[in-house]
Amino acid sequence: MGMVEHETKPVLVWADIDLRIVDMVERLNRIPGCRTTASCQGTIGEGGPHPYPAHVLASWTPEALLAIKQEFDVFPEGNGAWGNVVCKGDVWPDVGAESYEP
Repeated sequence: MGMVEHETKPVLVWADIDLRIVDMVERLNRIPGCRTTASCQGTIGEGGPHPYPAHVLASWTPEALLAIKQEFDVFPEGNGAWGNVVCKGDVWPDVGAESYEP
């Protein structure tokens, strides 16, 4: 049995977002064709053996990706239509250069 496609409509959803990343999540959600799924303000400066930067897990259309790349660095996953988005210049851990899309 195949999955049935239903018509959808974007709606405002309230979510608890880490304070230091709220602006980034709001900005990404204002880009037509971009949807955020999860986010974290990161652990840099908090100690620990594996610090990582603030990031947002998002999905996007090809057009949205062009807009996202103007403001952020993108680390695609899977089919390239989703992945992690970080502030320009932040390094995403354990990612090879071939996965980075400036």
